[in-house]
Amino acid sequence: MNSEKTGKKWSWILLAVGLLCPVGDSLGQEVFIYRPRPDKKNLASEGVLAVHGELFAHLQAPSSFPSFNDLSGKTDRWNYGFRNFFFLTSTTTLIAQLVAHDDTDNRTKFDWHFSLRQNVAPNLVLIFGHDSNHDSDHTSLLHGKPYYTNRNYIGAGLPFEGLGFYVEPFLWIFHHSNQRTHLDLSGEKVKQELGLRAGLLLAPEASLSLQVIAQSDGLFYLGQAYTGDLILRIMLAPWFELSLGGSLWKDLTESPLGNRKAFYKLMWGIAVPF
Repeated sequence: MNSEKTGKKWSWILLAVGLLCPVGDSLGQEVFIYRPRPDKKNLASEGVLAVHGELFAHLQAPSSFPSFNDLSGKTDRWNYGFRNFFFLTSTTTLIAQLVAHDDTDNRTKFDWHFSLRQNVAPNLVLIFGHDSNHDSDHTSLLHGKPYYTNRNYIGAGLPFEGLGFYVEPFLWIFHHSNQRTHLDLSGEKVKQELGLRAGLLLAPEASLSLQVIAQSDGLFYLGQAYTGDLILRIMLAPWFELSLGGSLWKDLTESPLGNRKAFYKLMWGIAVPF
């Protein structure tokens, strides 16, 4: 592959909803993969709805992430689904993702994630998102009532990219959420997530992606828990990739019930990009 073709193949970034399947089972959040893409034909200027994305599957082993929205059940063992990117204009991208969770014996949960990203300046993007996680054949309970994660947010990101790297600090503020802080769900509702995304091209066929998010029940405050993800992607063919990564979801402070929990997983996976 010559350098011109390589440069075209790796010239822009898609943010997603790689590995990184949503971090944790009660957590709905957009997923980040560092995958530059030059062919961003858009609906507004060219009359072409360019859809890119991937089908993916991940085995989580070892893992301590539980299966259901109330963080009960067997360990979450498999994640599989799809993510799509729709280029609406040269500055507007819609991202959609579905993730199915499986404990080996049963499909336990489905997660939907949507995000609309609008560039308003070279290094400023507005983000509008919705996440919802639904149990499959189980009803999670919180305070004796059925519980599933459902949240809407508005935020901003400060993306910076160069030759082979991407960095974006971001802030999301929730105008609706029933998700709770602390891993025992004893905290208040999440009102803010503050985070960082970073990607690095290690080689034309290999990339490294990092995402760290701090969750808070107050505005402009670091938070009560954080999630972290690191993923290595290796392209074996234009239509086939290998994934290897890890995830950590951990309380930053002690919960109202006196707990300070942590979940972790190592993820092995494949993806079929399109």
